[in-house]
Amino acid sequence: MERHRHCLNCGISIPVGETFCSERCKEEYIKKRKRMLRIQLIVLFVIFLVLLIILGLKTGVI
Repeated sequence: MERHRHCLNCGISIPVGETFCSERCKEEYIKKRKRMLRIQLIVLFVIFLVLLIILGLKTGVI
């Protein structure tokens, strides 16, 4: 079996030096990563706000 890799987006076999099978897969992957990063940042911000509110209520600041 020849050495190969798999496309990071769709998973099909590609040559060892490649990362994506096509420009379309590369663009889809970048869009997915940006969306996932945005969601993670929003969740982190919400958790931070909740912690601030909880700590503020315990200390009597709020």
